[in-house]
Amino acid sequence: MTIASSRGRKGRKPSSCLSPKPRKRRDSCRPKKHCHNNKHRQKGRSLFIEQLYSNVHTTDTLTPLPTQVTTHLTVYSYAVINEGDAPAVVQVQVGPDGQHFAKDVEETIPPGETGVIVVSRFLRFTRLAVRSKIEDRPTALTVYFQAQALR
Repeated sequence: MTIASSRGRKGRKPSSCLSPKPRKRRDSCRPKKHCHNNKHRQKGRSLFIEQLYSNVHTTDTLTPLPTQVTTHLTVYSYAVINEGDAPAVVQVQVGPDGQHFAKDVEETIPPGETGVIVVSRFLRFTRLAVRSKIEDRPTALTVYFQAQALR
């Protein structure tokens, strides 16, 4: 056996003969536990959505407000402010196609009070319907639909 063949390729020593260099550990090279990179922050940013329906007058029958498409919303609710002098009944309705709706949650909002109604079931479409609790005693409402969606 010749010396050139015992050294391996092109005159190098076999890797078993090389001693590894000790690595210095620097804190700046270690990954941080809390990442403050803007790219990571933007992935989980939420988008706030609000619809305001002011001066809504109730009648003796349930009257629906405009339908909300809630497919991509993670959290959503209705805030109802009864600004009149008679109680109002508010009902959340959910539907699969924007045509057919089912009752989900129903609450009575006393005069001068604010109520928050959270949907308990999920379907693609959601709306709020309002009516007077006492016949021939309409009241005025301000309704907020507020939601969050991830971007």
